[in-house]
Parts: sequence; C-alpha cells; structure tokens
Amino acid sequence: MKFFALALTVLLVSACGGSGDGAADTTDDGAPNDPVVESTPLGTASISGMIAFDGEAPARTPVRMKPECMDQHDSDPLSEDAIVNDGALQNTFVYVSAGLPDGYAFEAPSASVTLDQVGCMYTPRVMGMQAGQTLRIENSDPFQHNVHPFPENNRSFNESTPNEGDYLEKTFLVPEVMISVKCDVHAWMQAYIGVLDHPYFATSGADGSFTISGLPAGAYTVTTWHEQFGAQEMQVTVGDGETAQVDVTYSATS
Repeated sequence: MKFFALALTVLLVSACGGSGDGAADTTDDGAPNDPVVESTPLGTASISGMIAFDGEAPARTPVRMKPECMDQHDSDPLSEDAIVNDGALQNTFVYVSAGLPDGYAFEAPSASVTLDQVGCMYTPRVMGMQAGQTLRIENSDPFQHNVHPFPENNRSFNESTPNEGDYLEKTFLVPEVMISVKCDVHAWMQAYIGVLDHPYFATSGADGSFTISGLPAGAYTVTTWHEQFGAQEMQVTVGDGETAQVDVTYSATS
C-alpha cells in the first residue's frame, strides 16, 4: 500500500499579479456566443511553488505498444504515471478549491484548450480547463484513435478520430476534478482533465514548478492532485501584490 508525506512551506514575497484571459459565453457544443465578454482578474495576488519528490524516484518502464505506434517513436516510450526529474514531480494538478469570493461567475474562455494524440500517447497527460470551455481533441497519428472520457458528473462520450488531422470539439459543463480519458483502441493511452468554474489552476511542469495568478487577496484552500500519490489540501493566505510560495514534497513507499 502506498502512502506519502507532505511537506509545505509558505513564504510571502513581493511580486506582481498575473493577468486574466479573454472569456466568452459558450453553447453546449463549445461555440462562442456574441458578444464576447473580456474578463479581468479579481486581484494581483499569486501562488507559486514547486512539487518535489523525496526519496528514490519510481522507475519509468517501457510502454508496450502495437507496431504501428512504435513506428512513431525514435526510442522506447516510457510510462508517464509518475515522472520525477531530478527530484521534481511533473504532472501534478494544483488548484484553488475554496476561498474565492461568493457570487462571482467566471465566463468560460473563448479560446479552446487542446488534447492531442501523438505517438499513441495523450499530450498533455494532465491538464485543466474551465467548465463550458471548448476542448479540442486532435489526432496527429496516421491511424485511428478513439476518445473515451469517464466523468462522474458530466456527460460522457466515446467517439473516434479515424485519420491524421481529424479532431473533436467537446465541452464539460460541470466542475469535476479529475476526469479520466482513455482510448479503447490503445489501452495504455491515459489522460486526466481537471474542470473548474474559475481560472485558478495549474499543472506542474518538468521542473516541478507551477504558478496561479490574478487572485484577490485572501485566505484559500489549495489542493494538489497526482494520479499516483493522491490529493492533499493546504491553507494559503496571500495579500495584494504578493506571491505565496508553496513548496510541496511527496514521498511514497510500498
């Protein structure tokens, strides 16, 4: 049985807040309605940090693929369920789970987010989007894939992208963290999508870093989620023009 320990350091340092994205009201199929409403951030506070892994990193194993999939790679593709780079944990979803002002509705961005199918792998592995935003699912491989999410609160679908260059455009209308996405043609393909009703989320990069910008000053619950090491909550307080530095360390043993 796996378990993990969480180490948290919160430091306040002076910094500038981020800017908001353009937003538009959307229909159920993701098409923007007129007029486009540009949203602005509620504040100038930010939360930044590092997601680290302490101890021996989990081994990444070769993914056993069909020959047509292997032909798309120059070297053996490796598992992506736990990627540790020099002690930094990649693909951890970080989001504000409580503390935003009541009664404020964030318009779904007019820009879509993209989930690609490349070399029989979903790219990115972990991503976030807002409820009502358009999800564009592309096929960059010269053969068929199908896209099969498994939401609990949103409507599911199971549709194919038969040819290279084909794409689907979908929306999830209800916040849900996380939605698992599989391919029934290639069983090893896996992605996760976090759907929120606000723009305050991020995914840790290869160096373990993340930043959430444009927050109003206040006290927040911030949640981190990793597909192997689970979810944890922490309390963060940040003022106008400040950045809360949040450093999280996971460790796991069998």
